Amino acid sequence: MPEDTNTDVSRRSFLRGQWRSKSEINSRCLNNQGVYCQSCKESCDEQAIIFKQSGRGIQLPMIISERCTHCQECVESCPVNAISISDAGVN
Repeated sequence: MPEDTNTDVSRRSFLRGQWRSKSEINSRCLNNQGVYCQSCKESCDEQAIIFKQSGRGIQLPMIISERCTHCQECVESCPVNAISISDAGVN
């Protein structure tokens, strides 16, 4: 069966277990500024982003690493570039 040429190279590598990445949400997240935003959660088909109540009374996003496929949909949807996926290297 031929490979899907529309799937980007990094996603194919990840799905084959050849890629180790870490997804993080930094302090630029609008929710840290008291602005309601859940664009990352809404863009995540894997439901890997949840929002938890913080001690400051605001909801902050958290990435569930076991569900995250590092597809970068959340990165592209974030209006303030608060999400990053760092590559740890190839096996």
